[in-house]
This record gives sequence, structure tokens and C-alpha cells, in this order.
Amino acid sequence: METQSSNIFDHDVMNLFQQISRIPRDSGSEKAISDWIRDWAQERSIEVEQDDIWDLILRKPASAGYEDHAPLLLQAHIDMVCEKDSSSNHDFAKDPIELKLDGDWIVSESGTTLGADDGIGVAAALAVLDDDTLPHPPLEVVFTVQEETTFAGAETVDISGCKAKRMINLDHADERELIVGSCGGTGVEFTMPLQRKSEVPAGKQGFRIHLTGLTGGHSGEDIHRGRGNAISLLLRILEDPRVQTVSISGGTNRLAIPREAEAIVLADSEETLRACAAEYKAIFRKEYSGAAPDLDILTEPAEAGAPITEASFDKLAAAYRLYPNGIVQMNGSFEGLVESSDNIGIISTENDTLTLTSEVRGAYQSTVDDIVRSIEALAAMTGAGVSYFNGYVPWEYAADSRLRAIATETFAEMNEGAQMKQIALHAGLECGFFAEKQPGIDLISIGPDCQFFHSPKERVSASSVMRFYEFLKAILRKC
Repeated sequence: METQSSNIFDHDVMNLFQQISRIPRDSGSEKAISDWIRDWAQERSIEVEQDDIWDLILRKPASAGYEDHAPLLLQAHIDMVCEKDSSSNHDFAKDPIELKLDGDWIVSESGTTLGADDGIGVAAALAVLDDDTLPHPPLEVVFTVQEETTFAGAETVDISGCKAKRMINLDHADERELIVGSCGGTGVEFTMPLQRKSEVPAGKQGFRIHLTGLTGGHSGEDIHRGRGNAISLLLRILEDPRVQTVSISGGTNRLAIPREAEAIVLADSEETLRACAAEYKAIFRKEYSGAAPDLDILTEPAEAGAPITEASFDKLAAAYRLYPNGIVQMNGSFEGLVESSDNIGIISTENDTLTLTSEVRGAYQSTVDDIVRSIEALAAMTGAGVSYFNGYVPWEYAADSRLRAIATETFAEMNEGAQMKQIALHAGLECGFFAEKQPGIDLISIGPDCQFFHSPKERVSASSVMRFYEFLKAILRKC
């Protein structure tokens, strides 16, 4: 295993990815990784610009014989989603992510997200810049920040000095797919006041219910995989008359499908609560036998204050059930593809307020707006407040694309005539911002096989990284 792992990490892209993984790079905290890339470029006499929020633009002249070719832009984001198992002691502010090889999969040793999203894309672009033997047109490489939270990097980066009218985004997770469009969306915060009883009812005891063992995943790309939402499952338990709810918390990021959720409740006895938990565990394990075989519901005694009133909890449950959550509409242009969705990623009842934080996605701004109107209608009915943040624009499919033709032709040549599947991705990519900044720009997105983005099970195929990199270099030779 060690010999095989060492060989893998000698590969140009994997070696750079390993170096990147040693540098903390949570969204909003990208200075260290940005400075490292800046210094890396300067050591190689590669032109580099760094802005105030740590976006980077790197430039490399065309190789010999390609001087008259049109410039090409490569783009990736340098931040990552920082999720970890509840048992992990990893500190994302200072600890390196240690990589290991598990069969063909590169995974984190620390019970955390891996950061292949989009560290692999960053590493591939750097490897291209570092290879002086590779034929290529003039290259402009843009690395952005805060893709996983606000899209502030893509929204504000100044590319007015860039000459490229064609761009390859390196932020996809399937080497057989060519992304030709992506969603727009917005973050949403829904807040509704709650009422509590004045005291703990006589004869009731306090307990903690912890629902765990779901797989989670990317709130857009994995929304159709039926992995379950821990908040939704917990709510079903809390609606049982054997428990009274004191507080609820679950999820850590609106961009991730919640894997865990917990509540403080009151019940007649520990025996009663355990029986209730066992019943729901059996139900949920049956419903999610394939997607979450390790699903568990844990209970333990806990200190508990006064519960939410019955009327207030009924309103809470109704609001949650009516809030758009999961797939809203399938895409009629691309078979099997989700067109629009909403993911409730976080729930909280702190300060006697129900707070739901979600991520709305749609292939068109009109469908994003339609979901938003549904949320606003619910807010009006329940007396709740609603606010929006970190909106981003869709990248709409273009009928004509020379870059798309080059990519599909190259893939077929390298794979015995196999055809790439062209899809509009149900996730937000930064391409929409670049399309706005550079009208008429020719865009595609590619990447190697990755799984379980935005969850501690995130992994990337080592062999696919190698194939993806050879594919990228072959495209550059034709550009």
C-alpha cells in the first residue's frame, strides 16, 4: 500500500494536490493558500496578480508554434467546504488534511472533507503551468475564493485585463461528463418566532435524541440520490405524541445535505423514549436500507427547560413540511437531471426562534424566483421573516461552442469512440459570473471522478485524475 501510495503522489497533479492539502483553506480564510500559489508562481517567473480578497490571475505565454492561437482561460476555486465527523478532532484553521490511498480512491485520514472540490482543479491548472514541454495557447488562469459560500471571488474578480474568450472550468466530478450549463441560486434564511410553556410539565424528564449515520452530500449534485435529510427524519420523531420538543439543531451548511440532527425533548421515562427511538430507527432503516444502512438514533438523559407549546410546535412542523425541500422540478431538456431544488441545510431553535437556512437552485433565474415566491408565501402565512444572501446567476446552455466540439472530439479519440455526456449541472458553478463579465465567452467544465462532495466521505479516483489530466492536456494541444 505504501509503495503504491508513494507512486500515486509522485504524479504531477497528485503531488501538487498533496501540497495544497497541507494548507488550511476554508471559505473566507484563503490568504495562506493564495499566498502559497503566488509565491509558487513567482518562483517560476509566472506572471501573477493577487487582489484584496486573495483571488489570483496567472498568465503564461504560448508555447512555441502556438503564438498566434487565441488565448484560453483555465479557472478553479481555492477554497473548500470544511465538514467533519462528530468524532473528528481536526481543526480546519490550522491542521493539514492528510491524504491516503484506499484502493483507487484518495480520501482524508482525518474524518473530514477531502478538498478535492476544488483542490484537484487547482492542482491540474498549476501542473499545466509548470509543464514547459506542453504545447498550449496563451494561458490565463484564474483562481477564485469563497466559491463554497458567497461566490465573492467570481463575482468581484477583475478580468478586464484578460484576453481569453474561451474558458475551461475545472470543477466537475465525472470524467465522462462535459458540463455545458449550471444553476443559479440563492441562500435563504427563514425565521419564525416560537412560544414556550412557562415551566417543565410535571412528571416529565429531559433527554437528547441524536439522529446520525446518513451519508449527506452536495446539496445540488446529490439531491436526487435519495440519501435522506437528517432534519426531516428527526422532525418525524418529534411529531410523535410521546415526546415534547424543547430545542432542535441540525446540519452545518446549507450547501450540504444534513447527515446529523439532534433535539432536546421531554418524555415520561427513558424506557418510553428508547421504545419510540427503536420504532423510528426500524422504519428509517427500512426506508433507507441502501442509502444509510448505518443510520442510528441515540438517546441519553439531558438537562431540559420548558418545552415549545403544542400550538407553536404544530406551526413549526407545518412550516417545515410546507417549505420547499428536495427536488422541485426535473429538467425536461436533459433526461434524469434535476432542474430546480431547495435544500434545508440547517435548523435551529435558538432564542425561541425557528431558523431554517436553505439553498435554492435552478437552471433558470425564473425557476429560482418561483421557489423564492413559494417561500415568501409560506412566510406570509406563518408570520415568519425571510431574507436572501449569496445569490449567483445561472450559466445557460449555448447552442454553438467550438470548445465543446474540441472536447467531445478529443474524448472520443482517447476513449475508442465513446461519447461524453453533455449536461447542465444541478449545482452552482462560477461560470455564470464569467459569462456575465465576458459576453460571448465559450465555456465548458470538466473534472475527474469524485464522490460525496461536502461530506467527510468525499473521495477522488486517483486513476481518473490521471486520465482527466491527460484529457486536459490533449484539449490544450488542439486549442
